[in-house]
Amino acid sequence: MARDTKKMQIYDLLKERIDKGFYPPGSRLPKEVDLADELRISRITLRPALELLELEGLVCRLKGRGTFVRDSHDIQTRIMMLIYSEVLQGVYKASSPSLYIIPCIQLAAERMNVKLEICEAQSLLTPDSEQCAARIRKLGIQGILWLANNFTGKEPLLETIRKTNLPVLLPHSNPSDAQITGFTAMGTNYEQLTRDGLKYLAAQGHRRVGYIGGKDMRNIALVDYFNWVKTAGLDPDPELLRLIDWRQGKQTVFDAVAQLLNLPDPPTAIFSYSDYLSLQIYEYLHREKVRIPDDVCVLTIGGQIGCDFLDPPLSALEYGNQEIADLALMTILQMIHDKRRMEFIVTPHYLRVRESTKRVILHHNKSKKQKETWK
Repeated sequence: MARDTKKMQIYDLLKERIDKGFYPPGSRLPKEVDLADELRISRITLRPALELLELEGLVCRLKGRGTFVRDSHDIQTRIMMLIYSEVLQGVYKASSPSLYIIPCIQLAAERMNVKLEICEAQSLLTPDSEQCAARIRKLGIQGILWLANNFTGKEPLLETIRKTNLPVLLPHSNPSDAQITGFTAMGTNYEQLTRDGLKYLAAQGHRRVGYIGGKDMRNIALVDYFNWVKTAGLDPDPELLRLIDWRQGKQTVFDAVAQLLNLPDPPTAIFSYSDYLSLQIYEYLHREKVRIPDDVCVLTIGGQIGCDFLDPPLSALEYGNQEIADLALMTILQMIHDKRRMEFIVTPHYLRVRESTKRVILHHNKSKKQKETWK
């Protein structure tokens, strides 16, 4: 959720006035027409900001009477955030978007007057799912943010969470997760993101782009991927696609990079499936003294690992952690208010160009001279 929209600017201004006591608890805000005139905006622009303040419990809008400020400490919405600590602490923690989204959710909760209760998912594993669900309700939890994805439908915790009958939101997941769990889900449109990455690299003059990714290909069909490659004007050589079991260890990633560089006509750019793989790609290229971007450009998906601090800084199709967090909190509040489930919500992504792709390919006439074999 962009913070620079007019609605959010008005929301921020009114919330600041409430927080600082300009509008004290129990007071009535100016009439909509008067407040709109004061702020030099239309009532159409003002109303969404007031609706968001009401969702957060900061104001109460009474038909025919006006908008009144509530005591924020007495009416905080209580939301449980379910996390998996082993994912955040394991060897592959850098590959987990949750690691970077959770702090942003905490910031958003503080800003939106939400009492966030963080719970380790294993704490809810019990033989008596009915009793556990009742305990969650008894503790005053009004909604659940579940930081998980790629559900199979066999997860032992699913039954417990369903029995709470509370609104549940999966903030970073897939459309299939919504179908399997029955919960509201948010997530990246990886089809559009992949097309955006291919188009960008093609616009830079690349014709042979290597792709290193997980075997699941983020649920993208191979035929679709190669169609997008051809539509972008890139070489659909299947040798440029390296799908690996990256959990086998970094050597698997090293081997994939070496295989690309050893092609008779190696790629001028590598499109990486995730930040975690990009770290291994960088490690290998530096070890073999392959220059980025002079010898090969690198573009990653995620942008959550401090891309500005890599050498060279890494270009990324970024998720937008704070926007995901803000949208997640707004959505769960809306679900609690409306008592309804929502359709799959697509979260934004952005291209951030850094030095790793700042090389424009003007010519693509490679000589067939003998080259070194990468190990």
